[in-house]
Amino acid sequence: MEAKGVKFELVLIVMAMAMGVLVLSPSLAEGAFGIQLNPCTLDQCIAACKRILHEKFLSATCASGPQGKYCICL
Repeated sequence: MEAKGVKFELVLIVMAMAMGVLVLSPSLAEGAFGIQLNPCTLDQCIAACKRILHEKFLSATCASGPQGKYCICL
């Protein structure tokens, strides 16, 4: 009987911690997207990302894919 009570308390503690993390966590959403640039240079990529993201711009890089080079914006 005592083991069942301890298990219930553990479940309550875990649920309370999970709720606290969900409530107190920042509501920022991050994402990445690609822009087809062929040929992609880092300067062109950074300029294109800054033009689209404005103050939310974090970084940019060029990558190769099946359809040529493209720019990845964060």
